[in-house]
Amino acid sequence: MIFNNSNHLNMSKELTDRSRQSVQQARQVLILNLLVYTGISAAEIFIGQRAHSTALLADGQNNVTGIISVTALIVGLTFSIRPSDAYHLEGHWQFENLAVFLSGLIMFLVGVACAWDGGTKVVALITNHYTGQVQGAAAVMAAISAGTMLTLSLVNRTLSGRTKSASLAASARDFLNDALTSTGTMLAIIVASVWHIYWIDPLAAIILGGFIIYNGSRILSDSAAKLSNGFSPAIRQAITATIESANEVQAVTFVDGRYSGSNIIVAAEIVLAAQTTVPEAYRICQHVQLLLQIQFPILYCCIQVKPASPQHTLHP
Repeated sequence: MIFNNSNHLNMSKELTDRSRQSVQQARQVLILNLLVYTGISAAEIFIGQRAHSTALLADGQNNVTGIISVTALIVGLTFSIRPSDAYHLEGHWQFENLAVFLSGLIMFLVGVACAWDGGTKVVALITNHYTGQVQGAAAVMAAISAGTMLTLSLVNRTLSGRTKSASLAASARDFLNDALTSTGTMLAIIVASVWHIYWIDPLAAIILGGFIIYNGSRILSDSAAKLSNGFSPAIRQAITATIESANEVQAVTFVDGRYSGSNIIVAAEIVLAAQTTVPEAYRICQHVQLLLQIQFPILYCCIQVKPASPQHTLHP
């Protein structure tokens, strides 16, 4: 027999609708991000090759990871708003975290490639096998890239605060990292072209590769924690304090949470008076869930009731 999954889990319809609306807004912004990434990366790779700038090529490759990451996020968000079914009772929100994980993995691998390319160019310079001279035009492209990425970082950060979108927050951090790498690239190119210190350009590519690896590792770590049901102890303590604030709750014996996309699912055990009836216990659980959903993006709660032992019983 097939039942109504959403009603069975008593999921917050308001949060579900709000999450879907936020995802739709996030997708529109991510499509704009994709167009910008494509134009900037294509220009950097083209000019980097013409101007013999390894650092600008590395920056362009870094922005290619942005194209792949944004594409993965768009696909993930598209699947995440699909309604729940018999195999996914909680919906498909985890597709967002999976997409973030894949984008972090791609970023990590491209960082390794950039560092390797810069290392081979340093070796070629040492052995006098690399004769390309960096041209100052590459610095202009890097400056344009830095300004564009910084602007988009601010836009994504502002919109992520309004929509509570984890994808836009990750995209804002990615754009900020790209702005910093483009700025470093610009400075390296200026030094290489003006003072003819050509080893600084591939060295900057190695540093940028390490920076990309670091940021990819952070994204991998954060998304893997969510996919493996990791949960912040600080948020757990805040949820516990909120449950304890309910008048009828005598104690909280267990609280845990996990993520479904950007939403939280809470499991808890509370202690109620031994004489509490089933209807009263249900009402108290609904009240606790409402308190939590006011303060946190909680999709639904699984609350188990434990009757108070003599030492927990309240006496007037």
